[in-house]
Amino acid sequence: MSYTLIRSSRRTIAIQINAEKGVVIRAPRLVSERRIEKFLKEKEDWVQKHLQKIEHNRANTKKNKFEPGEKFPLLGKEIIPPVHTKEFLTKWYRDKALHYLTKRTKELAKQNVLTPTKIQIRSYRARWGTCSAKNVLTYNWRIIMAPPEVVDYLICHELAHIKHKNHGKHFYKLLSEIHPTYKTDRKYLRENGHMLML
Repeated sequence: MSYTLIRSSRRTIAIQINAEKGVVIRAPRLVSERRIEKFLKEKEDWVQKHLQKIEHNRANTKKNKFEPGEKFPLLGKEIIPPVHTKEFLTKWYRDKALHYLTKRTKELAKQNVLTPTKIQIRSYRARWGTCSAKNVLTYNWRIIMAPPEVVDYLICHELAHIKHKNHGKHFYKLLSEIHPTYKTDRKYLRENGHMLML
């Protein structure tokens, strides 16, 4: 079974599965690959179940036809945009994303006393956002299709990285304080992220 291995200062091995990256294993730096393979083998049934669910969701995802009257998601709601070409919609979404994410990030940053140096959007294939070493927050414009609480989760996730640059316990403690429903919203993004696209 193929997977992406990410080593860090964490103490335990964990498996994550999502539509964007497939199987991701997070492991302590000193754990052997043999131990990781054994752990994956023990969890194989669970992994296969979730991979099958992702494939089922992908197979049943609505294919965009870009026809007049067709609805597209914006902040979790289905709307009819003014023009239906892919080129127009991409720019339209990017403009909406930049405006909304900039405004909402500033609101949440002020509430939690976390100050980014810059807010920008990009087109990513396998990530939703980043926080640079200089605290520049960059978001995938496609997140603007998700419900507001999921957008808030992503914003808070990146804001928390201003204080903690890794995904250690202090990071998650802060994230749980500024966005208590982060686990639910993270799960939504992992299971439905493949549908947030043109």
